[in-house]
Amino acid sequence: MRSNRALSGNAGSTRTSEIRIVKRLLPLLFLSALMVFVASCRPLVRQVFKNPKVRVVSVALGGNPFQPSKEPLEAVLNLMVTNPNSYALTVSRAVYNVSVGKQRLASGEKPEEIRIEPSGETLVKVPVSLDTNAFSAALREVIENRAIPYEFSGSLAVDAPLVGIVHVPFSKSGSVDPMEILRKKGFGFN
Repeated sequence: MRSNRALSGNAGSTRTSEIRIVKRLLPLLFLSALMVFVASCRPLVRQVFKNPKVRVVSVALGGNPFQPSKEPLEAVLNLMVTNPNSYALTVSRAVYNVSVGKQRLASGEKPEEIRIEPSGETLVKVPVSLDTNAFSAALREVIENRAIPYEFSGSLAVDAPLVGIVHVPFSKSGSVDPMEILRKKGFGFN
């Protein structure tokens, strides 16, 4: 039987080729170990991260909705964002839909760069352009039906350290009764 020395002709060359193989595999082993470590930490980071809460506070109209205009009616969607984490977050984008009755008044996406302080609340103002034709049709629906449903919905893209972008949804819905609004303002209708 021949020895390794007889096969390669030199004992030093076998040892050299084994070292080359180890040198080539060492970075691959290190990279694999690093990937396993990072993958095992991701669930821990998710457990430490708490989703922020978003609620619709109000909607403010920027002009008179009853005055005819070809330009879109400007409004501001006011959102209160609560950050339960012990570190700051950044809102990077807002996606929204506004509908009244069967009419979609607005939908869109606005880039935002707003810092949400740790363990605090921040008011995020999202400018919205309402379609005047859809707004007029929605007003007709309100008058004809007496009470009509509305919905403000969407999501905020929040950039969190180590977690990345997290989409936090928001929604507020209800119904509008114009007679009830007029009664609250002091107009006496039966």
